[in-house]
Amino acid sequence: MEVTDARVERVLRAGASAPSVFNTQPWRVTLAGDVVILRADTSRQLRHADPHGREMLISCGAFLFNVRAAARRESLTVAAAVLPDPDDPLLVARLELRPGRDPDPEERELAAAITRRTTTRLPLEDRPLFRDALHAVQGAAHDEGAELRVIEASDPLRDRVLALVRRAEALAAADPAARDEEAAWTGVGGERLDGVPADALGPRSIDDEAPVRRFLASADSAQFETRSTMAVLLTAGDAAPDWVVAGEALEHLLLTATSFFVRASFATTVLENRSTRRDLRQVLGVEGHPQMLMRLGYGGATARTPRRAVP
Repeated sequence: MEVTDARVERVLRAGASAPSVFNTQPWRVTLAGDVVILRADTSRQLRHADPHGREMLISCGAFLFNVRAAARRESLTVAAAVLPDPDDPLLVARLELRPGRDPDPEERELAAAITRRTTTRLPLEDRPLFRDALHAVQGAAHDEGAELRVIEASDPLRDRVLALVRRAEALAAADPAARDEEAAWTGVGGERLDGVPADALGPRSIDDEAPVRRFLASADSAQFETRSTMAVLLTAGDAAPDWVVAGEALEHLLLTATSFFVRASFATTVLENRSTRRDLRQVLGVEGHPQMLMRLGYGGATARTPRRAVP
């Protein structure tokens, strides 16, 4: 039994539904028979905010997890050889698609969530996650070798983390290179198949209580919730393989969250500044390395951002 082109096409389309920083979609895919070769695309790297490619590889890791999940829906298994490869530093993974058993209900549900997952930039309901949903998303991160550290509204750390978020955003807003890079990828026109369209930016938070990124191009402002769940994704190490792991863990937990009707958004500026990222780690008092800061909560679906064709 061979893997058909139609099945591979569906799997790759699902991969391209992965979230990526500023919707840059920094991945490049080539096919060699039933082998998918995934590389990072440095032409889509944020040179100023992400000079070492950390967010680029997190995005590629999310693509990788979607491929794994979508392959199971097609009754395929994925034999993956992931980073590192010193002779090909942009190579993220070689994935061989092989015929396998039919998916179980949990695998079907995870794959179905790929087309329903969206990043929300709107206010959420003013309450934390239910315990079953919280435990499920933490378990999903753990399954991929990462940790999800939760910061509830009552945690005194929350104010300190939010202060770091706003400090990082202020520093970025005062930096012409940072402003230009953000402007190149946000508030884009409808003809673009990448970047964040103007109608998907969402409003700016009018206070400092919500862990949501404030985009410079946002035209409106709104009162955001204060009791949604804040969470930090951590990895044990902080090298390229750890960043890919972070991306896989991120997408696993996001798809799991989607199956519980939980929405997510990100406040990444604090992690794009070396000083505030270091301070965040110290504030949290953790040995691991923070790779993503997010808010999780309940709210309506938002429109999906556009995607390029792959490969």
